[in-house]
Amino acid sequence: LEQGARIARGLGLGLSIVERLARVLNHGIALDSTSGGGSVFSVTVPTAKAVNYTAAVTTATSLSRTPMSGSLVVCIENDPAILDGMRTLLAAWDAKVIAVTDPDAAIEAIGAAGRAVTGLLVDYHLDRGNGIAAIRDIRRRFGENIPAILITADRSPHVRAAAREENVTVLNKPVKPASLRALLGQWRSQQMVAAE
Repeated sequence: LEQGARIARGLGLGLSIVERLARVLNHGIALDSTSGGGSVFSVTVPTAKAVNYTAAVTTATSLSRTPMSGSLVVCIENDPAILDGMRTLLAAWDAKVIAVTDPDAAIEAIGAAGRAVTGLLVDYHLDRGNGIAAIRDIRRRFGENIPAILITADRSPHVRAAAREENVTVLNKPVKPASLRALLGQWRSQQMVAAE
């Protein structure tokens, strides 16, 4: 009980914080207290105009899918669970995906696709070799200007330096989908401008 009483007493900052926030937001504060009956504190917040959230969500969804439509992204990842997650994420963004576990399979699939690659997403630690070597080999065969992201949990300076030498962007694991999407959208836009 003593511990509960200490917690209930608190530090006395709550009302002070509420008062400052209400002043900044220009909201009213009221207090109604009855001796022996307790206290009621209230904050008056103005109402906002109703928003049709369904229309807003539909518009946002259609706009958010557009930048990746028609793109071809190659993922090389030796962990099947991560590879499947990347495939699912990219497909949800309306991208065409080549998802493979090794660079040789990627080279074969790119050749069979018969179209320009928007970008490469390659894990650094592969079963045979590393991601930087895989990116270098794919670029040598299909075009030096293919954008690439090296995905790695290795945060060492030598990995970053090697990636920088090859003009490869580094994203650390776990990859934030928003960062990935921003880069891929930028690549797709550049590819579309170059095609015009």
